[in-house]
Amino acid sequence: MALLILKRHLIWSGSEGGGWKEIYYYDAITWSIAGLAVAWLIWFFVRRYRRSQALKRRPLRANYRLLKRVIKIKRELSSRYLQPGFSNTIHAVGIGLAPGSNDYCIQVFISDVNQELWPGSTAGALPNHYRGIRLVLIEMPIASFTAECTQEVTGDLVQVRNGIRERQEVILGGLSGANINLTGESGTIGYFCYRKSRFSRRKEIHLLSNSHVFADLRKTKIDEGDLIVQPSPGESANNRPIGSLVNFFPLKFEGEIKHPNHIDAAIARLWGPQQHKPLVPLIGSIKGYVEKEHIEIGEAVRKFGRTTGYTEGQILSIYLDIWIRYDRTGQSAFFQDQSLIEPALPEFAKFVASGDSGSVVVDANQNAIGLIFAGMAELPEGLRTAEWSQD
Repeated sequence: MALLILKRHLIWSGSEGGGWKEIYYYDAITWSIAGLAVAWLIWFFVRRYRRSQALKRRPLRANYRLLKRVIKIKRELSSRYLQPGFSNTIHAVGIGLAPGSNDYCIQVFISDVNQELWPGSTAGALPNHYRGIRLVLIEMPIASFTAECTQEVTGDLVQVRNGIRERQEVILGGLSGANINLTGESGTIGYFCYRKSRFSRRKEIHLLSNSHVFADLRKTKIDEGDLIVQPSPGESANNRPIGSLVNFFPLKFEGEIKHPNHIDAAIARLWGPQQHKPLVPLIGSIKGYVEKEHIEIGEAVRKFGRTTGYTEGQILSIYLDIWIRYDRTGQSAFFQDQSLIEPALPEFAKFVASGDSGSVVVDANQNAIGLIFAGMAELPEGLRTAEWSQD
């Protein structure tokens, strides 16, 4: 059998130097080269897979099958309660833990407890359970994107715990930065990522933040005027361009909940001469990431943003479906399967504020969980406080 596979083939014959010469090609050469190529491909993909797995945080949850069932039930309720025109007060539906237990519950968020849940509903319109899962009503203001900041901020900016809004010669995650066209607004440069150049395939450093921070969502295409400046256009400090917008996820506004938004993210190429360090103040370098299905309710999280600086909180709700208002356009966008964060009281009264959009959220071991992209305005006294991040 080996003789049939490893044949030799005559490729030239003729007289040379008074004698007869023949040159053969051997199949063994082909098989050897092919074997080396296959071995290299296997090594390449195994190495790539192991590296990607090393960056993922291991799952902590034991009963993911139960969670999948609760997610399905939550989506049934979202498709009803969050349908445009159904309710003037219900604005989000998520999954949390029932008070006083470790059992999953479905949280229904309303903006005003004194309003009827929907036209003609009674005080007991929301049942205590739905398909065996407890329903919990939570009063909380409607959220909006957190990139705008119209008030001038003063004070000692050396105290990085309160945010960094001045021009910095070395770019870090958590600094003030946004699209130059967003006049009067401020956002946060979240972190860094690599992207290979089209021709040389050389790795280029890119900045990561929200679409509504790095792009002008009133435009549908990127042009040469989409520059990223640090600090943001809304700051009193002098800003200068440090990069250019490369790609962003366009958001759908005032659409049906059948076509939700899942992410609000953009990347911009950091210009070569600009210095940078891959770290976030008071947090350090990002070590890995957490997949959406592995985010745990109640786990501790941290972030550093342009406005509130370093803050701590905990996950209150997962797989959150929510309407978010964008004040710049006066429209709202529907997002599906987000995460809800509440501040770690009493040390941190808020987790985010306007201008913190784009901040990267990390767990206790510096694994990235998501990007801050929305929150609520000042909360009336007595209401539960919480902020939104995306995964």
